[in-house]
Amino acid sequence: MNSLKLIWSLALKDLTLTSRSLHSFLTTMFFAVLILVIFKFAFEPGSPGTRESLPGILWVALLFPGVIQLNRSFQIEQDEGTLEALLLAPIDRGVLFLGKSLANLIFLMAIDLFIVLIFMVLFNPRLTTASWLLLPLLFLTTIGFTAVGTIFAAMVTTLRTRDVLLPVLLFPVIVPIILAAVSATRVLLVTAELDPLGHWMRLLAGFDVLFLSVGFLLFEYVVAE
Repeated sequence: MNSLKLIWSLALKDLTLTSRSLHSFLTTMFFAVLILVIFKFAFEPGSPGTRESLPGILWVALLFPGVIQLNRSFQIEQDEGTLEALLLAPIDRGVLFLGKSLANLIFLMAIDLFIVLIFMVLFNPRLTTASWLLLPLLFLTTIGFTAVGTIFAAMVTTLRTRDVLLPVLLFPVIVPIILAAVSATRVLLVTAELDPLGHWMRLLAGFDVLFLSVGFLLFEYVVAE
């Protein structure tokens, strides 16, 4: 229970700091909306090709703003010189990883829900009674994305080229997550054949467990001097 309280305290600290930087939230949202608007004008409305491309359009709009936020997850501590003090605190480094991941997860889910809403308005995809499953799909995908992203963000936070290095390191590792998410979204928004959906959801849940476990065990070495 003490560990759970500590994880929540660390996450709440990060969320409080992020909420005070409104410009970072607005910048991330503007970038996501810009991506959706560009795709809106690039594809012919209502065409079969546009409908087939909807899963890819959605996840491009979700993933790239996510990278921006992950890059900032350690930036405040680094800029203020408090990262070393945080690492010197008498807490398990794995707990620190889970707290950071939880904060990133909550913030990214808030951003993602807004992006999905804008996506629905702009592209008007065909919705069915199973379309609500997009929410748990979004949650499972964001867990794995933030777990991997938190690890790599910690690795590159002290580097001047972190803005370039993070996506270079991150995207090859999360390819399985992206493929599963896009495939599951295609089931929900395009084909409406729900039989493969359970397979993709279980695959995402398995990757989440794997990446969270690896991050918890290896975070101590990632942030070591």
